[in-house]
Amino acid sequence: MKNEKNGRTVRVAVNDRAPFVAGRIVDLSKAAAAKIDSVADGVVPVKLTVVTVGDNSRRRASPNGDDRPVTAWAVQAGAFGDEEKAKRLRKRLAERYPTPWLEEASGLKRVKFGPFRSKAEAEAARDSLAGLGLAGIVVPYR
Repeated sequence: MKNEKNGRTVRVAVNDRAPFVAGRIVDLSKAAAAKIDSVADGVVPVKLTVVTVGDNSRRRASPNGDDRPVTAWAVQAGAFGDEEKAKRLRKRLAERYPTPWLEEASGLKRVKFGPFRSKAEAEAARDSLAGLGLAGIVVPYR
């Protein structure tokens, strides 16, 4: 990854699907951000170069606990360490989307809404988050 403002580079492993802010493509650890001198700026333009593509071996187990197909989908609009921030987003989403809820996972509060019968419906809902300045991901429903 190259900081386009100063030319500094860092090699990182991309291991999740955040950020959840429209227009942003990656969140860095503080250590990686320090290596490209972007901690003070916070948000900087970067160029990503894929060196290797993983085999997805760390992918979690099927949401059904077996090989049954997913029959409903949801949108995850954010994940927060601060529960109050998660609750504020859930309240904001409740004005526009079906049944938003919080889900605890690895110390984070994930904010999700749905369900949607098809992945295409969920993707359309995810895409509409841009109107709120957000970006989300489509996930299997509970």
